[in-house]
Amino acid sequence: MANVTHVAVVFVDPHSQVPTNEHDPYEDLYDMDYGIPAEEMPDTTQGLAYFVATIVIGMVLVCIMLVCGIGNFLFIATLARYKKLRNLTNLLIANLAISDFLVAVVCCPFLVDYYVVKQLSWDHGKVLCACVNYLRTVSLYVSTNALLAIAVDRLVKLNISVT
Repeated sequence: MANVTHVAVVFVDPHSQVPTNEHDPYEDLYDMDYGIPAEEMPDTTQGLAYFVATIVIGMVLVCIMLVCGIGNFLFIATLARYKKLRNLTNLLIANLAISDFLVAVVCCPFLVDYYVVKQLSWDHGKVLCACVNYLRTVSLYVSTNALLAIAVDRLVKLNISVT
């Protein structure tokens, strides 16, 4: 009779914890900030500097909401009301104004809530967090591209008028 080898198949759950004698050196640093345990981290939200920064951030965000919200709304309303103002440059500026208006009306109130009211605590859920950050990022790219388009439009008009 021929030699027969037996193969044993063992099914192992990949999520089960298998005890090992080896110690992972990075495991201790997982929940630490720069190697400092959480219980030893100083509370930076209780000092005078944090209080002053919170007041300054709050005032700046409220000013941004008021100036950008009112100013961009007035520009958009004026452009919508008077058809003779609708040229390419003003439409590109309106694109920029709509982008800035949305940030002032939608994003800035959540930033005030996050930085000033709740002191670095987000209580509005992950979906709204992602939406607000997405809108801020898209607005940044829309503003940049609108400014680029305005600059190209001005360059083309200057080159046409010079020649």
